[in-house]
Amino acid sequence: MSTEPIAITNDAIRQLSLVRLDELNDARRLAKMPLREAGRAWLETRKPFIEAHTAHDYWLYIVTLVRFFGNVPLEQLVNADLLRAYQVERSKTCSAYTVNKELGCLQQLLKRIRRWDEVKPYYEAVPLPKESPGRALEPDEERRLLQAGASRPGWARAHNLIVLSLHTAAGPAEMLGLRLQNVFIDNPDTARIYIREHAKNKNRVREVPLNVDALGAVTALRRLAKEAGSGNPEHYLVPHRIKRGLYDPCRHAEWPKTAWNEICAAAGVKARPYDLRHSGLTKLAEKNPEQVVLKIAGHVSPQMLRKVYAHVRLPALRSAVDSIGSVAVVRTDTTEQPVKESNAKPHQTLFRVAQMAEQLGIEGDKALQLLIEYERQQAIAKGRK
Repeated sequence: MSTEPIAITNDAIRQLSLVRLDELNDARRLAKMPLREAGRAWLETRKPFIEAHTAHDYWLYIVTLVRFFGNVPLEQLVNADLLRAYQVERSKTCSAYTVNKELGCLQQLLKRIRRWDEVKPYYEAVPLPKESPGRALEPDEERRLLQAGASRPGWARAHNLIVLSLHTAAGPAEMLGLRLQNVFIDNPDTARIYIREHAKNKNRVREVPLNVDALGAVTALRRLAKEAGSGNPEHYLVPHRIKRGLYDPCRHAEWPKTAWNEICAAAGVKARPYDLRHSGLTKLAEKNPEQVVLKIAGHVSPQMLRKVYAHVRLPALRSAVDSIGSVAVVRTDTTEQPVKESNAKPHQTLFRVAQMAEQLGIEGDKALQLLIEYERQQAIAKGRK
């Protein structure tokens, strides 16, 4: 490979200067344009690089900004006090997340006209509420949720989405983005869904096989979709409802919040829709090799799976360690029954405990701490009885 420096000629410098001048002139013109027109022009330049649904969201943000500020020239919004006033007023009617998204769009517009640096030192995003990273449902919670969902015909669509998420670990947006052409259920032995639309990144594009429960849920959803007018391959599995009895199969529905909240209330369960994905991945992590879980989860690294999704529950930890102990036990809710002995030496047992902890994605000392705490709670519970 040649190490000679590339010659920079006067013509090359002149050409770069012309390009830079054109960019500055474009920025000046954009700054003078009314906010709506400036937003539309900026969005057209972004469309080749973003998904259609992202472009749609950006346009909604621009419309909201115009509704608040008016269709003023873009350069008039180079004012930190105006942005702060927007934060205060919008926070009265929507979440901090939404406010930050809308002003994030304005931030990109101001960067395009080379004026964001004038605002940046004085701008702070609205603090987001501290939320749990998610949790896995306990078996009893899952049972109650499924029973409640199946109790009313009006909850059928939401119930089947719950079942599908629990048995495929698909997130809410991934399920709603499924089209009929992404669903293969004619042969139960090869039944699967192809998750592509609304995948967060390329690692979330994947095929997921369907077990009996998931197959039943998808079959029911496809029947409901056909009743709503979905018939072409590009139509959505969960079509958008315009009004009672009228659907647009070319648009996907939003998550059925009302039905979901009613089902949770009926079941006495407090959970988020995304916790269904956490639950599915947790059950997979408790019973399957990490490589299998990663393939179904669609994540790029084992660290992400261990950190965010694998909420390995104490009974699973206890059963895992029981399986490698010198005395194996069969546990029920209240009793432990010795069934067989092993010739494993103490140092061999400790080594296998460490191995099991590593497979479960947690540190060995933390696993032991959890088990000690579990034993303490069990002892307290027995003492109360």
